[in-house]
Amino acid sequence: VGLQASTLTTRAISHSQVCVENYAVWLKKEVVAAMYLGCALGGVSSSIALGMGGGWSVPFALSIFTAQWIGVVTAGVTGTLAPLLFTFIFERDSGKWGGPLETAVQDVVGSFAMIVVTYWIMSLFGPYDDDIELDDMC
Repeated sequence: VGLQASTLTTRAISHSQVCVENYAVWLKKEVVAAMYLGCALGGVSSSIALGMGGGWSVPFALSIFTAQWIGVVTAGVTGTLAPLLFTFIFERDSGKWGGPLETAVQDVVGSFAMIVVTYWIMSLFGPYDDDIELDDMC
């Protein structure tokens, strides 16, 4: 999602379809598209996760949906913002500078969403103390 948004934005800038005057409209469209994609991909992933583990695990499916949605929306936002920032603010080649920034931000946020947000959601449906041994580290 991030690379697609970055490629579309870079191409739109190079063809003068996006400029300083209308970048906010472009950003809004790309963020809304990322939200729809996040819902679709989260729906597919959570549907698969719902039946995993031998039963219907709604907390697990909800946590997978949420983490997937956060990751996809973050990728869409950073993929769209990077070319805009590097072209209009820093006046640099967005193709050269955008990739590392996008990858770093998307990896950190995606990992955070998968671990921390999933923990919060699963904790809401707890307690799971009966299944976890006190010395269990995994």
